[in-house]
Amino acid sequence: MRISLARALFVQPTLLLLDEPTNHLDLRAVLWLEEYLCRWKKTLVVVSHDRDFLNTVCSDIIHLHDLKLHFYRGNFSEFESGYDQRRKEMNKKFEIYEKQVKAAKRSGNRAQQEKVKDRAKFAAAKEASKNKAKGKVDEDESAPEVPQKWRDYSVEFHFPEPTELTPPLLQLIEVSFSYPNREDFRLSDVDVGIDMGTRVAIVGPNGAGKSTLLNLLAGDLVPTEGEVRRSQKLRIGRYSQHFVDLLTMDETPVQYLLRLHPDQEGLSKQEAVRAKLGKFGLPSHNHLTPIAKLSGGQKSRVVFTSISMSRPHILLLDEPTNHLDMQSIDALADALDEFTGGVVLVSHDSRLISRVCDDEEKSQIWVVENGTARTFPGSFEDYKEELLKEIKAEVDE
Repeated sequence: MRISLARALFVQPTLLLLDEPTNHLDLRAVLWLEEYLCRWKKTLVVVSHDRDFLNTVCSDIIHLHDLKLHFYRGNFSEFESGYDQRRKEMNKKFEIYEKQVKAAKRSGNRAQQEKVKDRAKFAAAKEASKNKAKGKVDEDESAPEVPQKWRDYSVEFHFPEPTELTPPLLQLIEVSFSYPNREDFRLSDVDVGIDMGTRVAIVGPNGAGKSTLLNLLAGDLVPTEGEVRRSQKLRIGRYSQHFVDLLTMDETPVQYLLRLHPDQEGLSKQEAVRAKLGKFGLPSHNHLTPIAKLSGGQKSRVVFTSISMSRPHILLLDEPTNHLDMQSIDALADALDEFTGGVVLVSHDSRLISRVCDDEEKSQIWVVENGTARTFPGSFEDYKEELLKEIKAEVDE
């Protein structure tokens, strides 16, 4: 990703098109890119689900809703305000129109019903013409429609309440690790622990060992030195940024989940699994589609459903936002907020980290760099502020 970005920026294009540029960058690189693009004098069009990134970089938002493009002036926060206002206005018009149609139907007068529809179409055409005059062309005005109810996309994540375990749940005690035949990488003197309610954000440069640390916590890697202590009844829910490797591509989501979690209760195990997939935002027509045909975001929903069904005490999440849209990221943040178990998060999404690590008493920032992991003496906002100062100093040079 860094090489691809460097090539795009190096040619100084008149038009710069970026599709999810933050997905595989570390937090420092994301903040550097924000700072660089804020000084970009030419045209930038970016697709991103990173709310803070869009807030910092963008001056206009184009929103695709209900097969139409809507244009908004301002950054993402201003778009949200405008979107909410537009939704309320549209729903109000729909309610008035619906009442008029029902009244006309009760009267049994067909001519009156057509009159209501024509009046609504005329009002829509008039408003479209007014918007066009103001330069606010954002819909297909060639065919004004009667008012429609605003269709919002919503999704809800949920991790079940874990059974209480006696602390400590998981500890790494003076752990060191190195890969065979790799002299350039080593983690040393790692001394960390996680209990119920603990909130940890792991930050640091790409390649420093954040994912390796998660693998050590999960038990996927065995330390070269030191000790790992785990509660005997501990269940870990793991989301890897390479989750696709774990999925069975020729199975459907329902088959995959029933094989991994055969102990589903109820009259119909299949219906129970489909209900869970629906809650995590996977459309019903995809439940029986081979996983190979699903998009990255749809596959991630299958993984999150599986994690939820394992009823974990600790969640280890490695870049969980990479394939999620904004509504799903918000739903994930809400689910983590209500989850009473432990959460360890590796992410470049500032907003998600801020929401997960919002309680200073329970939250920790682990910085992985220079071959070890240390606890940052402050909040995530303090850490971010420190990075921004360094980046601005570099860019100004």
